[in-house]
Amino acid sequence: MQRREARRRGPAWIRRIVRSERDEPNLDHVRRIGARFLGLGFIGYPIVSPTNIAMSGSITASWWIPLSIVMSVVPGLALFLASFRDGTRWLAPLSICLWICYLVTVALWFVAWDGTTIVGADDVGQWMIAICGMPAMVLMLVDPRLSAAGLVTCSLLGHMSQQVGRFGQLTRDLGFEEIWSIAFTAVFLAVVLVAIRTARSLDETQEVAYHRAAVAAAATAREVEKARFDAIVHDRVIASLLAVREGTPDERLAVQARSALDELVRMPAQEGGAVSRAETLRRIRSAAAGISERIEVRVFGDSVSGTAASGQDASGGDGGGGYPVEVVKAVVEAMSEALRNVARHAGTEADCAVIVQLADDGLSMAVVDNGEGFDPDEVAPGRIGIEVSIVGRMSRVDGGHARVSSRPGRGTTVRVGWEKP
Repeated sequence: MQRREARRRGPAWIRRIVRSERDEPNLDHVRRIGARFLGLGFIGYPIVSPTNIAMSGSITASWWIPLSIVMSVVPGLALFLASFRDGTRWLAPLSICLWICYLVTVALWFVAWDGTTIVGADDVGQWMIAICGMPAMVLMLVDPRLSAAGLVTCSLLGHMSQQVGRFGQLTRDLGFEEIWSIAFTAVFLAVVLVAIRTARSLDETQEVAYHRAAVAAAATAREVEKARFDAIVHDRVIASLLAVREGTPDERLAVQARSALDELVRMPAQEGGAVSRAETLRRIRSAAAGISERIEVRVFGDSVSGTAASGQDASGGDGGGGYPVEVVKAVVEAMSEALRNVARHAGTEADCAVIVQLADDGLSMAVVDNGEGFDPDEVAPGRIGIEVSIVGRMSRVDGGHARVSSRPGRGTTVRVGWEKP
């Protein structure tokens, strides 16, 4: 159910836009630890297998043994060292490279073979047969389908070379040895797959929890604001109206009325006329949820606690500095207009996301949808939603800017932001 909820609120096209490797910290950690362990295996096996390597060298040309060791150790060392880097973008190309290195090395064994066979029944004709399943285990960290292809190809080529080295030809036992090798390695692949899926499930559970917390925070903010307005209307506005009498207006009544109006339009702000990052984020989420709870708000850059959010939802804390009241008001209202345009013009099947970046020297966001789109050059002059409510509103703020990008059938992206002058 958690996975279905994550899919409903985060369509694939939106998740690709906002996805960061740090969105899946547990999966990222499991992949890096697995890569580190397997990299050590490729490095260590030649060290602990001098006897098998010597047996292989007795029936091959002298160049193949050092080549095979290099083709095992170097990719393994690269895999081990890369596992200490942040993220796992390196994993897919490196795992495919390691797979290709194994296949090329074993294929070159047939070129290096001198035509003789090993003597002992338990001797090894091609020492890399012992690690034929390891490329598949590395590929499992990336994709199960690649892993299956890697297991079949590496195992088949490895056992073919082993039989040629032992018997001088392929025998009827090749199929049995291939099946046994695949079944044996599949046990370890299943362990890796379970670890990967468990980590991904944990990340999705955390993501759903972040989303629910954001919806709850937005709902709470709306209720607090509604209660504030209800109290003002009851205590100030209605009281002022009931105090109206025929005759000359009481000056005190005029002062009371002006105070009520000021209270209605006042934006709660911190001392010094600044709105904290936490309050800014709450207002953004509240405004977005007020238009549609299907809209996902994701935060990038500095979080409200002053650390890198990198796609994680952030909440709580002062977050250090804040933003001017008029900036927050303009950005939120421009965003709200963009979201209303999505609801009116993008189409009923369109999905939408709000991508926010909070930084020390600026505030920016993008409203992205995959709806019908339009040609900005053909917008009628009478349509003031974009020109006045978005672009014009941001241009009136010192340091503010807005840009609308759209193409028919390709969706629309509205970017609004502010940079500290």
